[in-house]
Amino acid sequence: MITRAVESAQKRVEGNNFDIRKVVLQYDDVMNQQREIIYKQRREILESDNIKDIVLEMIKPVIERIVLAHCSDDIPENWELQEVADYVNSKLLEEGALTRDILWGKEAEEIIEFIFARVLEKYAAREERLGSELVREFEKVIVLRSVDSKWMDHIDAMDQLRQGIHLRAYGGTDPLREYQFEGFEMFNTMTATIQEEVATYIMKAHIEANQERQSVIDEDKISTNSEPVEKRPVHVEAVTGRNDLCPCGSGKKYKSCHGQNA
Repeated sequence: MITRAVESAQKRVEGNNFDIRKVVLQYDDVMNQQREIIYKQRREILESDNIKDIVLEMIKPVIERIVLAHCSDDIPENWELQEVADYVNSKLLEEGALTRDILWGKEAEEIIEFIFARVLEKYAAREERLGSELVREFEKVIVLRSVDSKWMDHIDAMDQLRQGIHLRAYGGTDPLREYQFEGFEMFNTMTATIQEEVATYIMKAHIEANQERQSVIDEDKISTNSEPVEKRPVHVEAVTGRNDLCPCGSGKKYKSCHGQNA
């Protein structure tokens, strides 16, 4: 009887431990799926010499979100076209490039395509002015910096969510399902933030070519016409010890003669 009781208790403990490990793996799977998406995108950026298409694919969703957010009403007269113009002017184009009157009378899809075409024009003009090589390098730096910084912030946010998600069980909901749902929403928010940051930096940052560094000249060659400086020996004065004979010739030690006040 005792043996059966011990075996039963052991099975329950092992079952509980298995359930705990299973839940931990299910939580980890959420982050692993997100990690695979980010790392795949990051490898694609690192291995590609030209990520222009990737950048443009990030810019267009930004335009779509802002247009649909302000032009979702069934009545076009209620659309907030001025807000769309202000956003695009501050984030993508130059100040005053778009106005409400320019966008008036267009459907939502037409507004998106119109703004995207203006962005492509500015993009092409900048590339022609600065050169493709400099623009390609700038694109890669901006995208990698944005992805890395936002991903690190997202990891911290997901860790904080996981620490307190078990409290949802008191409300009668499944903590794992809530973690999966909110983690998915947070990942989409992070992706949208990356796209907006990349679009803003790519379109609004001022790119300047690095000036050639001035060569450093050796000090010996600063003035080739000047006469060489005459090198003179360094004179080191002899130091009299306190127990040495005084230099005055009295025959006394220096500390008992002229060195008394030294």
